[in-house]
Amino acid sequence: MSSLAESRTLADVLRSNATARPHKVAFEAPAGRSVTFLAFNERVNQLNHAVAALGLKKGARVAILSRNCTEYVEVYGLSKSGLIVVPLNWRLSAPELTKLLLHSVPELLIVDEEHCALIDGLRESLHCIEHFVRFGAASVGWKSYEALIAAEQTAEPVGCAHASDVLCLIYTSGTTGDPKGVAITHDAALGNCRAAAQMLGLNDSDSTMAVMPLFHVGGMWYHLFPSFATGCTTLILATFAPVDVYKALETHRITNVHLVPTMIGELLAHPAALSTDLSCLRLIFYAASSMPVDILRRALRTFASCGFVQSYGSTEAGVVTALNPDDHHRASQPSGERLLLSCGRPLAEREVRIVDDLGCVLVGNEIGEIEVRSPDVMQGYWLDDQGTRASFGDGWLKTGDLGYVDAEGYLYIVDRKKDMIVTGGENVFPTEVEGYLYRDHNVLEAAVFGIPDSRWVERVVAAVVLRPGSRISAEELINGLRGHMATYKCPKSIFFVSALPKSAAGKILRKELRSRYGRSMC
Repeated sequence: MSSLAESRTLADVLRSNATARPHKVAFEAPAGRSVTFLAFNERVNQLNHAVAALGLKKGARVAILSRNCTEYVEVYGLSKSGLIVVPLNWRLSAPELTKLLLHSVPELLIVDEEHCALIDGLRESLHCIEHFVRFGAASVGWKSYEALIAAEQTAEPVGCAHASDVLCLIYTSGTTGDPKGVAITHDAALGNCRAAAQMLGLNDSDSTMAVMPLFHVGGMWYHLFPSFATGCTTLILATFAPVDVYKALETHRITNVHLVPTMIGELLAHPAALSTDLSCLRLIFYAASSMPVDILRRALRTFASCGFVQSYGSTEAGVVTALNPDDHHRASQPSGERLLLSCGRPLAEREVRIVDDLGCVLVGNEIGEIEVRSPDVMQGYWLDDQGTRASFGDGWLKTGDLGYVDAEGYLYIVDRKKDMIVTGGENVFPTEVEGYLYRDHNVLEAAVFGIPDSRWVERVVAAVVLRPGSRISAEELINGLRGHMATYKCPKSIFFVSALPKSAAGKILRKELRSRYGRSMC
């Protein structure tokens, strides 16, 4: 059996890899720095001993605010001692970060050099944090990460975690309202890793790229952990930039990569798409948000030599469904083209059902809320029993996503429940409208959303990024939509912008657009 199949905790994975493949490279960076599986496990052990010497005990939280780097994954190794890792979104504002830190109450905060000044400005509010550690050299008020672990032994730490212990808290939001920290156990994380590794067909001859942010489930246990646990060599990129991704894919002979649809769109728009040697790339895995069909068609043509896998899941639900390479091949034929809109069928040990607002189960392509049942869903929301109970109805997790299941069992995501627009009593799903906007060759990116309207309650509008050199008016774009959909679905206004606001994971932030244009139109 592989280390992942046998493992119950992340510690099991780390030890197994160090024994089975000690001299193989586990992680590397574009600049050439690399670390073997054995050396990585030894550094993790040193970190555990160092943190224990600071007085942290099982159950204590350790927060990390950093761009992608090998040390980030080492911090996750503190879960060996039963510590709970709290990855933080580096794109959040100071007040948003403060809210999350006061909610999770970490005793130790580890930060990269880029974000030290930001944390220094918050120190007066962060009385819960006893220890501040930074990557790089020590400075006033900061211990050096390397100096902290340098003198420690490489033997396994004494403390240990159990499968039911919380491995990490992943915050889904924090920009408005109360923070929601999703508590994920070792068991659930590794269960999702096993499902992802099988879905991706990973083996230890693969070379993978981690370019998704490591504070996001897509970057960490949704893709990186399966690669690491399977024995792959993983290249870690600090951020996403098309030119860097193309260079890394070719130079490091990457065999599979996880991207979100907006990243794929940017790669398709870059000139290097036509000149980069991608002969080693066997698989592109995409997830995190819906892929406009026109972008998917272009991706299938441009990267025709490799397979595609799409998956649906969430921080709370884990990995749920997969649309595998055979499905994509079938979708390339006229008879199966509808599958381009699907996110596949449930994986092993995952159940999906569709319910209406009254909780009645729907069938026959009826649209309702998607609910999931799986042994690998979240334990619950941290310090939020009420929110946890509200999310679990009779053992099923409410996802907040709207969709339907066809006669073959394929799941189709229509939209986020909160993003659905109700205008004049009619429901409008933004992704449907966006799909038609992307058919116009002038449109590079588009986001459809609703803003308050005194007559219709909500008005359908869109923000659009045009391709360089394109010239088209809002009226022309809107008129082009009217032949494809009902008038009430067509945007009443289009705002041309230079870029759409996105999360660090590449998701378009409709909430920010609603706030920006909702105020301006009042």
